[in-house]
Amino acid sequence: MRRATQQDEPALKAFLERHLETSMFLLGNLETHGAESTNHSHSTGFFLREEAGAITGVFGCTRNGYLLCQIPGLTAPEAEHIARMFAGYTMAGITGDAKQIATMLAALPVPQTAWQLNRVEPLYQLELADLAASQADLRAPGDPDMRYLPGWFEAYMRETGTQAADDPRARAEKSLDAPYVRIMFEGDVPLAMTAINAKAGSAVQIGGVFVPPENRGRGLAGQIIAAHLNSLRSEGVSKAILFAASPDAARAYEKIGFQRIGDYRIAMLTEPFTLEFAG
Repeated sequence: MRRATQQDEPALKAFLERHLETSMFLLGNLETHGAESTNHSHSTGFFLREEAGAITGVFGCTRNGYLLCQIPGLTAPEAEHIARMFAGYTMAGITGDAKQIATMLAALPVPQTAWQLNRVEPLYQLELADLAASQADLRAPGDPDMRYLPGWFEAYMRETGTQAADDPRARAEKSLDAPYVRIMFEGDVPLAMTAINAKAGSAVQIGGVFVPPENRGRGLAGQIIAAHLNSLRSEGVSKAILFAASPDAARAYEKIGFQRIGDYRIAMLTEPFTLEFAG
């Protein structure tokens, strides 16, 4: 494998677009930050597997410690080779196609007890042309919403098993500047929250969906996602992707037309872990 350069960006983008559903973080980071690393936490170093001059696989590492994999047909020896390439890298987690990530996890020198979250989730997609029209009172978060947002993020992180990813108050503060976080209101009462955690070309990946316990059972998760996606059509968005953290979430997504297309794995460490190999 070799490190990608700026000259590789067109071919790299074309390859990832062919595997869009499980490449949203890789492709979104490439489109936003380019192939050559910058100081942004999501800036990614891209490593290419090639055959006869054509890209057949991509492995990425972000500045904030996440490994991202899109290597169809990944074998155990390849995974071992890739893992050793990152000796000395301090990782926070790894994510991607469930089968590929299982192969990578077997090659990484990380003890099982170090993982806070290591879970396969069902992967869904929806063509927005198939989405029924939907409206709701959606607003970007502002300073007044800080009275409840830290609590929402704390509950969301606890329920999804991502507590180690960030501080709830810090997540809430970041949401004030995030372009695609939306809160659903009924009058002046906040009901639910959703966000886009990756955007690439005309596709978006839904994340950060949260309905407080007192508001559950009303179909609000599906309503807020449908309304948010409908609002994005004017920006040229034509496809939505997400992975479901629970059976209840999966049912809510299926009700508005999402169809399961595979499995996605999310593995996050309790604490950053520096990769070291014996021999």
